[in-house]
Formats: sequence, structure tokens, C-alpha cells
Amino acid sequence: MKNRFIVLIVFSIILSSCYTYEKQTAETSANYASKSEEPPYQASRTKIFDLIHTDLDLKFNFIEKSAHGKAIISLKPHFYAQDSVQLDARGFEIISLSKNETNLTKPLDFSYNGEIITIKLDKKYSRKDTLVIAIDYKTFPDKLPENGSWAIRSDKGLYFIDSQTDNPQIWTQGETQSNSAWFPTIDAPNQKMSQRIRMTVPSDFKTLSNGILIYSVDNEDNTRTDTWLQTKPHAPYLAMIAVGRFEILKNSWSGIDVNVYAEKHQTQTAKALFAKTDKMLRFFSERLDVVYPWDKYSQIVVREFVSGAMENTSATVFGDYVLTFRNETERIEYETVVAHELSHHWFGDLVTCESWANLPLNESFATYFEYLWLEHEYGRETADEHLVSDKNSYMFEYIFKNEELIRFHHTHRDDMFDSHSYQKGSLILHYLRKTVGDEAFWDALELYLKQNQYKTAEIHDLRLAFEEVTGQDLNWFFNEFFLNKGYPQIYVRTKYNSESKAFTLTVSQNQNLSKAPHYKLPLDIDFYFQDTIIRQRIVLANNEHSFDFKFDTEPLLTIADAESAVPGKIQQSKNAKEYLIQGSRAKLYVHVTEALDFFKSQTPDDEINEMYLKLTDYPFAPIRKRAITQLKVKPGSKLYDTYKQKLEQLSKNDLAPEVRTAAKIKLSK
Repeated sequence: MKNRFIVLIVFSIILSSCYTYEKQTAETSANYASKSEEPPYQASRTKIFDLIHTDLDLKFNFIEKSAHGKAIISLKPHFYAQDSVQLDARGFEIISLSKNETNLTKPLDFSYNGEIITIKLDKKYSRKDTLVIAIDYKTFPDKLPENGSWAIRSDKGLYFIDSQTDNPQIWTQGETQSNSAWFPTIDAPNQKMSQRIRMTVPSDFKTLSNGILIYSVDNEDNTRTDTWLQTKPHAPYLAMIAVGRFEILKNSWSGIDVNVYAEKHQTQTAKALFAKTDKMLRFFSERLDVVYPWDKYSQIVVREFVSGAMENTSATVFGDYVLTFRNETERIEYETVVAHELSHHWFGDLVTCESWANLPLNESFATYFEYLWLEHEYGRETADEHLVSDKNSYMFEYIFKNEELIRFHHTHRDDMFDSHSYQKGSLILHYLRKTVGDEAFWDALELYLKQNQYKTAEIHDLRLAFEEVTGQDLNWFFNEFFLNKGYPQIYVRTKYNSESKAFTLTVSQNQNLSKAPHYKLPLDIDFYFQDTIIRQRIVLANNEHSFDFKFDTEPLLTIADAESAVPGKIQQSKNAKEYLIQGSRAKLYVHVTEALDFFKSQTPDDEINEMYLKLTDYPFAPIRKRAITQLKVKPGSKLYDTYKQKLEQLSKNDLAPEVRTAAKIKLSK
């Protein structure tokens, strides 16, 4: 799932501090009576029964905003024999309930409290027995009390949009546990099921669901019944349906349909946004060495969606805000939402977090795959700029919220949808990648996915995969970053002895140990000399440690965290001369912008302006724009004509419109 406020991320973080839940269980309220107490432990839901298959037959009343459903649910006891079963079903009117056997149905006794159906079985069933229960019901989602959070604004599950007009839509939103508002199920992420869904709709409407469309039958009453089948198991919250007057933009990749559903007036914009979906499918499949595992991939844009986007298996739903981009920069920003939701089909759909406490196994990966897509398609500078935004989002949230990344103690499952699970998790995965190396990183992800495919996982499954690939004990990394709070705050000092040729690098940890752990930190250090750059890796394991190196000459510049990978803050004392070298020679966006920030408030001399001039040829447009903006040269100075000529060239020929505009503005001044 992607937060709706992707562009207004700071606004979303502020909202996240104001989560409200109109409904809490008595147990939660009792265990969390005051803010000073620790929230309750939220365990994975105990598996008493295992879902096997769900068969649904749905008809809709647009005026009444209701659905008539017939559900046939196959399940079996997980381990212990059982003589009763409970199913989640919110706000149902239950018409009948029975046990299905071959050519026989047998009514069963049940009780229903508006949330849970408790069914008394006709005998005790063992784990070797398969039980089939048929339920005829109606559901009225609009009559349900509406709860929600900043990330998912409503939990009614099934939505009728503009239902009394000639252009209505129906769509669903199941995360976290809202699909039980339109079909009976065990609504927990650690369940997996196959499914078949039949929908009867007006004949001029399109339908979409998980899996593939296997039948489409025209009825005599000007309706049509579509049947969608998904044979591969997935979690109940990932089931979806959508109905409306959609145009279908058809495409394919590697033998599967890759279609886009949008309203007629949106088709051209939708083509532009989703144009690279097939390239993403290829890149993710090849890089993970796990081919896209589902039978098709559809993407649908709907009105009034209650979140940003949702990765329902093989059928992702997007709010129509993603089609509001005004230029290429905004289009690429929304394209990261496309990448985010597609990557969930490996991290979330294929391998699902076993509990909401483990949500980062879904969302941290999807957020980091935004970075990986940008790096692959647009270059590392674009990806690093995006990662800086992620870092800023997490750092802002840290001001008022400091939690473990994997946190079993939370008041409500929606608490997990925050900048910790998304942005901080992305930063940690980036650091893990840089710590173990690219080859080990990708091999470990392949192993994790293949060992846990079509099942659920917790954080230790990920750790064990990385340990198996690298041969290392990585408890220290996972304990520090996934299972602890806060972030490292590092201070770096340097000293060179010209007589002994000894260069001393002193690194200290300064984070508040009541808010963050003491870290073991691998750090890559770059030493800049006249004609070369030497990289060394150190490991900081103490509060402070001095590392000695032998260099014939003093390094012109030292950059700690050369890969800009540490998910924290690094402070290093540097002078203007060092920042000039950094701005002119550094390879990463983060280090160049650090130099530009240092000189931003200074009136530039010829040396600084020469750095700016060099950066007007930098391959990444935002750096060129900043160099132009900060350039200040007076008429009559020795370099004035050179700078003016360069600006005139950029104003006419630069490929980036923002750079051309910046050059024109600078020339006008």
C-alpha cells in the first residue's frame, strides 16, 4: 500500500501523529490505560483453522449500496481437532448457513454478534478433515461505523461511488482487515487461500478481480456474470473486486496480460503513467531471479479511493490522484507508486508478513524498490534524491515518534503504517545492501522469496536468508536496526602527522542511548588525493575509536560514509577548501549537495564560482539548477564573459526545462 499523500509527505507525517481510533477492544483499552504504559503485545493471530479456498457469488444493489453474496468456504483445523469455527463477518444479514457435502447440505447452528459468526459443527473435525461451509448473506457496508487512520481513511471494505448516477463504481479495499465487510473469512494476514469470484453486473460494465477471467456469460435481464479464478493462494486482505464503466488498455508481458483500467477521459494520461510497467516486471523478475509469480497484472484507477494505492494480488487499485501530474518530474514521482505496488507482488503478496507487527517486510521493501527502480531507470542521482526525501520524512517523524521498526507492542494495527515501516525501513535495507554487497543482497532476497513463497514470514526469516547466503551471524544488524529504536549519530574527526605519515580518523557515536542502541557500524571511507581516491572500510564497535592509516601525503579530503548508506546522521568537520574539492570531485548526489549547502549563504569568490561552473555540466539536472542559482559573478570580473556564455548556452540547449529556466532567470539579473 502506498500512502495517498506521497507528494505531501510532511503533511502525512503530521497527520500520522494524530491517529484516532473510534473503536478499540476492551482488552486493548484495559492494557493501555495511559500513555505512560507500554502498548499491548500484538501477537500473530492463532491459527485454529486454515483457509483453503473461498468461492463467492456476488450481486449488487447500487441504490441500496448493498451486496447479496453466497460464499462457500473450504477450511480445515490447523492442528488440534475442533468442533466449532469462527469467521469474521462485519455487518452481515445472514440468510442461511450450512455444511456442504457431496450432493448434500446440512444446516448448522450458529450465533452472530455483528462481527463474528460462531458456528457449532456437527462433529469434531481433525486436521485431516476438510470442512466446507456455505453462507447466504447480505452486506450493507455503508451502514457500518467508519473507522480509519491517515494511511487508510476508511475500513468499510466495499465502496459504492456515485451509485445513483449513470456512471457508478464499486471497488474494495481490504487492508488491513476490512474484506470481512463483504465476504465471510478468517481476516488475518497469516491465512492463505485460493478463490473464485463471480459478479453479476449490468452488461455494459467492466469487472476486475484477482486471477484471470475464466467465464463471461450474458444473462437475459441485460446483465452479465463474470467469473474470476485465482488458483494460487494469497492472504484474505488481498482479495479485491471492481465494477464500473472502464476502458481497458491492453498490453502483455512474458505471456501474461498487463492491462490498465481507467475511465475514458483518463486513458491518455494513464498510458503515460503506466507505460513502463512491462519494464518494471522484467527488471524486478530478473534482478530477484524470481519471475513475477501471478497469472496476470492489472492496474485500475478509481474515484475516491480511501488510500493511495493497494497491491491486491494481480489487480492493483490506484486513487485517481496519480493521474494529476503536470510535468515529467511529477510523472516520475507518481511512477514510483507504480513501482511500489508492483514490488509488493513479491514482498507482501507472494511472501506476506505473518502479523501487522512485521509490516515492514511488506512496506520497507516496497519503498526501497522505489529507489531500486529509479536507480535502474533514471540513474543513481535520481534515486539518491528520492532516498534523501525518505530520510527527511523519517527524521521528521522521529521528533515525536520513536519506535522499533518491527514492533509487537502497538495500540492498533494501523499504527504500523508510518514513516518507520516505510521510509526508515527503506533506509535500513539500503544500508544492509551496502553492508553485505550487491551480489549477496540479491542472492539473499531470492532465497528469502523462494523459501517462503505463498506462505507468511517474520523478520527472522529474512535474517536467516541473509545469514545462509553470507555465512555471517547478522543478529547484530537485525537487533540494532530492525528490532530497536532510533538511529546512529556519528561524529568524525581527522588528524595528519606529516613526520610519521600517520593519518588518524576518530569516529564517535553520540546518540542518546536511552533512545537508540549502541551500534556496530561498518563504514566506507573515501580518501581524496591529487590524482586518486582510496576507499577503506572500517567497523565502529565502540563509543569512540581511532583508526590509523599510513599516507605519504595528507588526504585533500576525507568523506566518511562514502556510499551515503548509514541510516542516521554523520557530522564531519570540514573547511571551505575541503568542501570545494567535495563539490568538484565527489561522485554522489548527497555529497555534492552537502558542499552546495555549505556555500549557499556565502558570497562566492572566483574559486567557488569555478566550482559552480563545473557543476553546470553535472549529469543530474537538479545539481545543474542549484549551481546556476548559487552562481554570483559581477560584470567586469575576469570570468564574467565565460560564465555569461555558459548561461546562454544552458538557457537554449539544456535538456531539462528547469535548468533552462534557471539560466534565463540568472541572465536576466
